[in-house]
Amino acid sequence: MPDMYAIQSSKATSEKDESTVQYTPNIIPCRVHHDGPVESLDRYWMPVNDEKDNTQTAHFRGRKLRGRRVALPDGYQGVVAIPTDRMLPPTQRPGNEGIEDETEVEEPVKVLETQGTFDDFVVWGHEAVPAADDTFVKGVEEWLQFADAVCSLNRPPI
Repeated sequence: MPDMYAIQSSKATSEKDESTVQYTPNIIPCRVHHDGPVESLDRYWMPVNDEKDNTQTAHFRGRKLRGRRVALPDGYQGVVAIPTDRMLPPTQRPGNEGIEDETEVEEPVKVLETQGTFDDFVVWGHEAVPAADDTFVKGVEEWLQFADAVCSLNRPPI
């Protein structure tokens, strides 16, 4: 069975009463064998905005990339989170109130810690701006439709 996750605010964010960091994720058409911060990001990544058609151009390791910004629909917010070693205690799990079925084994729920949020992301292609039917764009749109369908099951009829 796949792992279950719960998203919690980072300790730094919850202790301060400030808004979280805003990010713009970039989906690039290559594999980068690095996971973590980069010291001199401006040296390697400087996208240029084209205001006419709301696209961006950048060069990554000598290759020209063209990107298009994709906004999340109203009512949605993306979360940038990292895994932790913490587990959610069984008593804090939402939806378990009143359930007394002792035969079902409760799966552990791992905690993801929020690092920031985003309202849009950029999808990049080699030499050309990704089309509206790009795999990543379609995937996000399908997940949003799925989320709407699941959430609408709990809404009372209008």
